[in-house]
Amino acid sequence: EHTASTLFSWFWSARLQCQLALIVVVAIIAAGLGLRGPWPTEIAAQPIEPAFAILWVAGGACALGAAATASRQRLAALIMVSGAGLCASLTFAWLSAPDLALTQLAVETVTTILLLLGLRWLPRRIERGSARSIPRGAPALLLAAAGGTGLAVLAYVIMTQPPVRGVASYFTEHALTLGGGRNIVNVILVDFRGFDTLGEITVLGAVAIAVYALLRRFRPAPESLELPAAAPGAPDHPHPGRNATAGGRARPSVSAVLTQLMLPATGLISVYFLVRGHDLPGGGFVGGLIFATAIVIQYLMVGVAGVESRRRLQPQYWVAAGLLVAGTTALSAWWAARPLLSASTWTLTIPHIGGVQFSTALFFDTGVYMLVIGATMLMLVAIAHQSLRFHRHRAPKPVAASEKP
Repeated sequence: EHTASTLFSWFWSARLQCQLALIVVVAIIAAGLGLRGPWPTEIAAQPIEPAFAILWVAGGACALGAAATASRQRLAALIMVSGAGLCASLTFAWLSAPDLALTQLAVETVTTILLLLGLRWLPRRIERGSARSIPRGAPALLLAAAGGTGLAVLAYVIMTQPPVRGVASYFTEHALTLGGGRNIVNVILVDFRGFDTLGEITVLGAVAIAVYALLRRFRPAPESLELPAAAPGAPDHPHPGRNATAGGRARPSVSAVLTQLMLPATGLISVYFLVRGHDLPGGGFVGGLIFATAIVIQYLMVGVAGVESRRRLQPQYWVAAGLLVAGTTALSAWWAARPLLSASTWTLTIPHIGGVQFSTALFFDTGVYMLVIGATMLMLVAIAHQSLRFHRHRAPKPVAASEKP
């Protein structure tokens, strides 16, 4: 106990940057200990595709640009980070990993929207002189360079090792016979490693509820409530009712109308990716992110009041229903005297179509689909609701009758 207290006093810090730096340093040391073995001596040269090299140069430029502008221009840094994420998605597609490419692209989209909503309510940055900012950023730059170099070395060592027969071949050989699907990635997630996926969606739901509970009591910084200077020719009353007609009803913009028309089509596309995920690239996670993104875009284009005046969404019910469906599917294997999360497949004959193979993994994936929609909406809509508090903050207070002239 004394040793633990001493180590805690040495390394503890209230600053998040120091905590992250300590984690990265420990990870670098732990990875370095695993590189003490023999290194490959003969490596077959691989041809470099010019288009692939240009893609990585663009991704690296975006990453460097984000690091260079993060301390001064948050929006520009976010755009650069999104560009790097897009390059990563294209890399997965180039290397014949469409599932990873779809997931990466969907996650990048949702993350960008989340950060855009959060940037609005951050306080203004305090400008510091260049003489002070360079020494403060030098340790972080060295640590980032060491971490990036270490990851590159690990990737080099792993990819130059001779191929060995491991668990990957088992998944390839038994995905269709045991899991009832041809998409090996999806079969692994909802069948072979279904217990891990069940735990992950449980954590995701708990995190979404925690974020929602924290943001309910969140109050933006006073300086973030000030509106930026309007561009020349812009309306001088930036309020959700600025497009109101003579009758008092809001007149939607062209982009708002288009997003509303696209919502049903986006919902069908998300269900399409859900249903085909067991045999083709897709799945419940990707489908849920697609539908949640469409809902959040409604909030961005139409506004919180406009969306919730037409339809009242209850994301917490989606989270609960997703966990219920996934948990019930996991326990249903016991009714057939089989281990937990064991999938059952059967063939259903449909007139004029023929035999269609179904698997209970589809119901488990449906639970993942519903929970991802609910968790994503719960977090993003909670941030979007800050705009309602913003306009309540700016609303004029009623004048008492005795105070009227």
